[in-house]
Amino acid sequence: MEVSVIASGSNGNCVLVESKDTSLLFDAGKSAREIESRLDSLGKSIENVNAILVSHEHTDHISGVGILSRKYDIPVYIARGTYSNARFALGDIFERKTFSINKEFKIRNLLLKPVKTSHDAASPCGFMIKDRSKSFGIITDTGYVTAEVNDAIKHLHGVLLESNHDIDMLINGHYPYFLKQRISSREGHLNNITASQLIKEQASDKLGLVILGHLSGNNNTPEIAKRTFEILLKDKLKQMNYCTASREKATGSFII
Repeated sequence: MEVSVIASGSNGNCVLVESKDTSLLFDAGKSAREIESRLDSLGKSIENVNAILVSHEHTDHISGVGILSRKYDIPVYIARGTYSNARFALGDIFERKTFSINKEFKIRNLLLKPVKTSHDAASPCGFMIKDRSKSFGIITDTGYVTAEVNDAIKHLHGVLLESNHDIDMLINGHYPYFLKQRISSREGHLNNITASQLIKEQASDKLGLVILGHLSGNNNTPEIAKRTFEILLKDKLKQMNYCTASREKATGSFII
């Protein structure tokens, strides 16, 4: 399985997962042109994508979905509640497929399980993606670690995990109080410590790749997120490849 992080952050999210003859795009929160360009920079093509899967309806996850679906005849997999809130922003799409949270389904040779998260959206979810031998998770935009996320981490070989903010930077930053409350709430975003503790306490020895993603541009830095992870995970670092995902460019491709 190959994972390519195209974009990750509140300014846009998009991940490509490929296995044999299957190519899936998870969210498309940049413009269609930007996603096409970033895929090309990694030697990938949107024309090979078999489906787009949507985690929730916020703009940083759907802004390019409709255009890409129409332009390249790509079906869109989306929860019913998410589509209800996103339909006008999406516009016409080539084909809509509905999935249910926590219920497995298959696209070609990949098994997918939408995993319940907690965010201020209609039906937010992360995704577990499995081929015959490996599993990868995309878990962002959750205010706390749900039971489903907690269980999912135990079975993964790789994960893109939200590490959105540093608590001190958020508290002491310039954001208005209501926005600080939203970000730190149970329907907001995971902070660095909670994300790292989740890996420390629940991940098995088979977890070989951790990509810390959805970093805030104002309340975090790659250096702080990575240092927090290293302090809390010092006993597991030798068996693990880890990095932070870029907010400004494609982070790169990883083999699971």
